[in-house]
Amino acid sequence: MLAGALVVVLPGSAPAAGAPECGGIAPNPSVEDEVSPGGMPRDYLFTPAAPVPRSTPPDRLPKLTTGSAHAVDGGVNAQIQTPDGRASWASQSLKPVPGGIYTLSVWTGTASSGLGARAATSVGLRFADNAGRTLLEKPLDVTHDVASDGKLVRQDVPPVTAPEQTSAATFFATTNHNWVMWDCVRADLAAYTVKKEVQNPASGEWGASAPIPAGQTAHYRITVANTGSEPLTGLVVKDPWCTGLPAAFDLAAGATRALTCDHPNLTEDDDGHVNTATVTGASSPAGQLGDQKATATITVTPPPAVGRIGDRVWRDANRNGLQDDGEPGYADLPVTLKDGAGGTVATVRTGTDGSYLFDKRKDGTYQVCFDLHGLPDGLTATSRAAGDPALDSDVDPGTGCTAPFTLGGTTRERTDLDLGLAAPAPPAPAPPTSSSAPPPPPPSSSAPAPSSPSASSVAPSGPE
Repeated sequence: MLAGALVVVLPGSAPAAGAPECGGIAPNPSVEDEVSPGGMPRDYLFTPAAPVPRSTPPDRLPKLTTGSAHAVDGGVNAQIQTPDGRASWASQSLKPVPGGIYTLSVWTGTASSGLGARAATSVGLRFADNAGRTLLEKPLDVTHDVASDGKLVRQDVPPVTAPEQTSAATFFATTNHNWVMWDCVRADLAAYTVKKEVQNPASGEWGASAPIPAGQTAHYRITVANTGSEPLTGLVVKDPWCTGLPAAFDLAAGATRALTCDHPNLTEDDDGHVNTATVTGASSPAGQLGDQKATATITVTPPPAVGRIGDRVWRDANRNGLQDDGEPGYADLPVTLKDGAGGTVATVRTGTDGSYLFDKRKDGTYQVCFDLHGLPDGLTATSRAAGDPALDSDVDPGTGCTAPFTLGGTTRERTDLDLGLAAPAPPAPAPPTSSSAPPPPPPSSSAPAPSSPSASSVAPSGPE
C-alpha cells in the first residue's frame, strides 16, 4: 500500500553557508519539509515493499523517513529502510517536457549489508507515458557506504533527453536492502516552447487562425518561452513566408520573447495557408536542444465590395443647367463626402478638368457637398435637374449638397453627381418709349408771317 502522496509545498529550509546548491526544478530539494518531525518528506510518493515477511524486525519494515545524521543541505536527509531482498521506492514528480534535456545531481549514501552482489540501491530519473508505462529510466548505483566516513557523496546523472511521448518525469530512490539515503537533489531542465499566432484585422485579437481580406497584410506573432531552469543561447526563428524576423537571440531561464513578422499583399490563392515557424539552434549547458515548430492558419476572404462616387464641376456658360460642348471644368473647388448622419467621411478638391472622385467606399448612405462660399465673379450653382442626369447639375443651390444616396447591393457607383457654376446673367436692355400723337414738325424760316389781327378785323366804311 502507499504510505504517502504527492503534494505541492514551498521549498524547505535555506541551505547552510557553504552548502551545495540544490533545487532547480526539484519541488523539495533539501527534503527539509516533512509531514511530521522525522516523518516522510513532503512531495514524495512512497511505494513500500510488499508483501513483508512476518519475521521482518521493526528496524527493517518499509519506511520513508528523515534523519539528521547525514544532512548535507539544511538539517535533515531522507532515507528508506526496507526488508532485505524486498525493494521499496520513493519518488517525486518533476516537470514533464517531451524533448527536454534533464540533468540530476544528488548527494547519496548507503549502509553495509550482507546481501553482497544481490543488493541493489540506486537513484535516478524515470520518464513515463500517459498510461504510466516507463519509456526511459536512467538509474545511478549508490555505492558509497556512509559507515566509512559518516557522509553522503555527490553523484551525477548525465544529461538525458525525455522521449517525445513523455507525460510524467520523476526523480526516484530505491533499495532492496536496508538503507538508502539522499539529500540536496538538484534537477535541471533545458527546454523551450514556441507558439505562433496571427492577428484578426477586424478585432485585433491574436489566435491560431484568422480571416484576412485579400490585398491586406497578415501579421504574425511567434512567442518563444524558456520553460526550463537552464539559460538558452543561439535561438533562431525561421519563417520563409514571413519578413522582419531578428537574428539569433538568448533566453534566460523562465524568460519569454515575442517576435512579429508580416506577409503582405495576400491573394485569394493564399486561402487556407498554414504558416510554419521553426525555432532552431537552441543550446544549453546540458547540450543542444532539438528544433521546434508552430503553425498558424489564415482564411483569405475576397476583398470587400467598394464603390466609387464622383464626377465633375463645370462652368455653365449659357446657364442652361447642362454640360454643353466646350464648357470648361472648374478646378480646385473643395468637395466633402458625408455619411448618412452628416459626418465628414473624406474631402478632395476638383482637378484641372473639374473632376473629383471618392474611391473604395464601403456600402452605406452618403451625400456630396461643395463649398460654394467665396466663389469668384459672382458664380452660383446653376439650376438642378435640368435634363439628362449624366449632364445636368445635381446640387441644391441653397445648401451646396446633393440629395442623400445609398451604395450597396447592385449599386456600386455614383459617378453622375455634377455641379454647374453659372455667372450672373447680364442686365436686360431698356425698353423703347411709346406715344399716341406724332411729334410736331420742326420750325421753318420760309413760312409766311401771320396776318395782323387788327387789319383783317376792320370793316369797310359805308356811304355816309
